[in-house]
Amino acid sequence: MNSAIDKTELRAFAFLGTATIFSVLAAFKTELYYLALIPFGLMIAYMAVINFKLLYFFLLAVIPPSIEYSFSGSLGTDLPDEPMMIGLMFVTIIFILSNYKSLPTGFFANFLIIVLGVHVFWFFISAINSVNTVVSIKVFVAKLWYVITFCFLTALVVRTKKDLLTAFWCLFIPLTLLIIQVIARHGLQGFSFEEINKPMMPFFRNHVNYAAIVSIIFPFILWARGEYAKGSFIRRLLTASALLYIVAVYLSYTRTCYLALALIVPFYWVVRYQMMKPVLAITAIGITGVMLFLFTSNNYLKFAPEFQETIIHDEFGAHLSSTFEGKDVSSMERVYRWVAATRMFKDHPYMGFGPGNFYPYYKSYTVTSFETYVSDNPERSTAHNYTLLLLTEQGAIGLAIFLFLTAVIFIYGENVYHRIKDKDDKRIAMAMLVILAMVYVNLTLSDMLETDKVGPFFFICIAVLVTVDIRNRKLFEAHS
Repeated sequence: MNSAIDKTELRAFAFLGTATIFSVLAAFKTELYYLALIPFGLMIAYMAVINFKLLYFFLLAVIPPSIEYSFSGSLGTDLPDEPMMIGLMFVTIIFILSNYKSLPTGFFANFLIIVLGVHVFWFFISAINSVNTVVSIKVFVAKLWYVITFCFLTALVVRTKKDLLTAFWCLFIPLTLLIIQVIARHGLQGFSFEEINKPMMPFFRNHVNYAAIVSIIFPFILWARGEYAKGSFIRRLLTASALLYIVAVYLSYTRTCYLALALIVPFYWVVRYQMMKPVLAITAIGITGVMLFLFTSNNYLKFAPEFQETIIHDEFGAHLSSTFEGKDVSSMERVYRWVAATRMFKDHPYMGFGPGNFYPYYKSYTVTSFETYVSDNPERSTAHNYTLLLLTEQGAIGLAIFLFLTAVIFIYGENVYHRIKDKDDKRIAMAMLVILAMVYVNLTLSDMLETDKVGPFFFICIAVLVTVDIRNRKLFEAHS
């Protein structure tokens, strides 16, 4: 047995070595230097066949340092994590089809997974009925590799507390190293608000992208810290790291993430005392009331800013005060796009414009009285609010499905937390719910659910919640 394995490995390494030689020679001969990366791709493919669990954890480790790369004006990706997501998506599909029972029993029958499936299905329906089907199908396919890789594959790989700790360290180590270098580079600039985006590059598009992943991983640190003995080196390290992450969010000058961290404790008590349903109901009523007020008789026009006064501030204090005065350029630029989104919705109320089609069409729906100095939008960013983005791109039906999914996530998660008897699993369930809350707070002023710095954690938390629930149901049945 051992000699056969040795021969297999020897052949694999011989093949890899030969491929490396020919790839490097071909790269220099043709001056297409990316050909030298072929052996790396072959090695990943080999690992996917032999041990995709190891490759999954490697994927988590490369999420923080992955960079955006554009092949052309219309084709871009995140390297190296997105090609790995695609590869692992196919591995996951093949493995599940050939080993269906390897998933936790009842995983696909779980109500939360069913609702998630409905959300993905409507994504597809809106894509094929899009005003630009090619763009929408591309976005839908990207959605698939997030769902399959980070929800389904997580359910296969992250089955125990030990697995979850491994996932944590794979994310925590590279992200913490990046945070240290960002703070150091930012410090050399005197922690300038004006130049805030430069220290984040090339690993993060901007300070919002950076602060989002830092705030999302923060509750993960609090959970992991509790898994180590009091007074131990690792527990002290994680305590110091939690403080580092708070400092990192503060120095990111990202208001949404300040709010996200501030809501951790209130959200914990909401779950602890089973207040999720009334809180969700009050939130829904409040948002509906505000929207009705703003768009009845076009009341939103009363809040249009003065173009000359809506500027980019050099200092964060002025930035905050201008936010409350309605003179901050980034806030008013969001309003500019939100108004456009609601006007777009009126033209395609049921199916929407199709995934990925906000940016190409929104400018013809804007109201000039909300225009700002940055309305030319060189970043090609979208609505800066995920629910409005869905309303625009997937219509009222798509938004209704996502809002229902949101309610199911938090109500189901709260029920799982109170149903579980095992203390370790209760802590895991609470951690996943808090991380999901961080994601949702970020989605109120951004639309990064289909990006590599935010999207993976949404689907990972869903998978872990369902897996923990299934595991504890089995334990309950075994002891009853």
